[in-house]
Amino acid sequence: MPDRVLVALDGSKQSENALAYAVDTFPDATLVCFHAIDPFDSDPEGADAEPLTESWLEGEHERADQLFDRALEAVGVDAERIERETSIGAPAESIVAYAEQEAIDGIVVGSYGRGEASHLKLGSVSEVVVRRAPVPVTVVR
Repeated sequence: MPDRVLVALDGSKQSENALAYAVDTFPDATLVCFHAIDPFDSDPEGADAEPLTESWLEGEHERADQLFDRALEAVGVDAERIERETSIGAPAESIVAYAEQEAIDGIVVGSYGRGEASHLKLGSVSEVVVRRAPVPVTVVR
């Protein structure tokens, strides 16, 4: 069984489903809840400052913490099993880079996240992760 599993969270119901799946499927693993702050996101939810400024970054980290808190509460996972990681960059590339650089044994992602339009424009984050990740990837609906 894997020791450390990365679970990509973006605030969507699908990413919450991915976390619930990981909690049930990997009961002995440490779950690395991972959120990528995309500075090129054309529609940052609730952004209070101009992108790429210190105040913007602080706000994005606060939103990531809230996102983690909501997901963990919804799933009801033991906090001792969880590590929280936030990265700045495009989500798919950030997930793959983290898995390459850290001791990650598997990745769990939602089948789609924040919007269908981004899938049509940029391609699916989950699809890119499946194609490029150095470890097994599970896609959860």
